[in-house]
Amino acid sequence: MHINRITNLGSIGLSQGEDKSPWSFLYKTSLVKDPGHWIGDHVTLPDGREFVYSKSSAACISGQGCEFTYTGYVGYTAFVVAAAVGDTEITIPAATHAALTEDELCGGYVCIFDGTTNNTQFRQIIGNGAADANALFKVYLDGPLAEVVTTSSTCEVYQNPYAALRTGTMNTYAKAGVPAAKVSAANTYFWCQIRKFVWCAPQANLGNTGGKIGGFWHDVGNISDGATALGVTIPAAKSCQYAGHVVTGSIAGVGPLFNLQN
Repeated sequence: MHINRITNLGSIGLSQGEDKSPWSFLYKTSLVKDPGHWIGDHVTLPDGREFVYSKSSAACISGQGCEFTYTGYVGYTAFVVAAAVGDTEITIPAATHAALTEDELCGGYVCIFDGTTNNTQFRQIIGNGAADANALFKVYLDGPLAEVVTTSSTCEVYQNPYAALRTGTMNTYAKAGVPAAKVSAANTYFWCQIRKFVWCAPQANLGNTGGKIGGFWHDVGNISDGATALGVTIPAAKSCQYAGHVVTGSIAGVGPLFNLQN
């Protein structure tokens, strides 16, 4: 089992040694997982830049947004094994899914619907048991259940969103961030920058005069100005509050899993 960590580098009391590049690991890629990190771990630098340990599903171009490509792991399915208030372990019912290795879903999520009202319980997965394809399996939660799980309850299971990233393609998936270094192939571990200062390929009129400051992800991972992206006229010095975006799924399928941004 594993709970994702946030590491603040350069904090008071955290020694970085005499290395002139104390966080050079952020700019390295590898086909082998770093034993000190799990997919979904965050690292924040003193200037506020934030990175997430990720894995590729295909090549990722640095300086261009990469996108989430995974899908929901288990669709809307009724429970067959009950669980009590306070439990931190549940049994996901047999459903269509790939063969599963131990703790493969760490950093993913499970949404539990109570079956009688609109109440849901949303928890991160900190571990899971191995299972054959389509078989039931256990998951371990980052917090206890606040309501019972019965055979009237249902669930959806999501893989870790950062376990399958690739360079953006034409209007397909939500963007995750910008790779800190070039990723040459699938199944490569790397750090994806999700916050603060970065260079990302501009599109259309980004940065030009006339209210072109606000940026939106373009289809292939470039950043487009709001006017071009939305096909509207944006008055200078005016903006709107952006709530976030769907990562995967929809009201008609598994999800949607929504990324809320402040």
